[in-house]
Amino acid sequence: MTIIRREYFPVRKQVKPTEQLIINGTALPYAYSFDGAADITVRAKSEKRGYSHGSTISGDGFIDGKKITLGFVIEGSTPAEHDAKLNDLYQRDYQLQSGSGRGYYNIACMASTKEKWVDSFKGTKGEVDITLLLSDPFRYDSTESELVTEFATAAKDAQIVISNGGSVETPLTIELIPLTTMNDVTITHVESGYSMRVADTLLTKPATLIVDTKAGTVRRGTYNAINAFSGQFLTARPGENTYLFNGAAGTVKIRWRNRWLA
Repeated sequence: MTIIRREYFPVRKQVKPTEQLIINGTALPYAYSFDGAADITVRAKSEKRGYSHGSTISGDGFIDGKKITLGFVIEGSTPAEHDAKLNDLYQRDYQLQSGSGRGYYNIACMASTKEKWVDSFKGTKGEVDITLLLSDPFRYDSTESELVTEFATAAKDAQIVISNGGSVETPLTIELIPLTTMNDVTITHVESGYSMRVADTLLTKPATLIVDTKAGTVRRGTYNAINAFSGQFLTARPGENTYLFNGAAGTVKIRWRNRWLA
């Protein structure tokens, strides 16, 4: 589903874009403005110290959701046609790209619109600014990265190294595929010191188990195997990350998507 029909929007005079706007994979060949992509707010604040100089930081330090603004010209031959085109903008949950090589933003919904009528065209033609809410504030790589590591025999502290090409920490999808059985697996992230353990006596070929560290789920096939999991849901920091694998013979697939602040 596209958010905007391509025939709706003439060029907005003050905007000269060099890249197309792409919504859910559809390139839209009209001019637009795009503001706020680099606006970031961190959930942290400075608190005064009671008995010494300086301050202390409170808050979890995570990135807040943010808003971005798109600008278009909406024109109709009648007020009813103009209004129909404006109403067509109300969409939710889609991917927005500004240029084919820069990844995408996850748009949650429209937050607000503001329209300024063009002189002598009140009711039929106006410059519209559309503010979009990103509850997930990052820009994501268009393709998912994957590293497949095979262990022909049981491994102890075997290294798995992946490179996060983004600018922020990213969650992982870790798939365990036993050669025969992988009933006790531990993976430790060297840089953070965090580790996870999966102790599942039913993880026997041809069953596979997937740990989704973004969703916080552990599934063996369609079965919820969260009771077999302990420790932390692992992530990858920007740059090189080393993981130590301890477990029986099999294959470990790690998938992740690079993401950036802007």
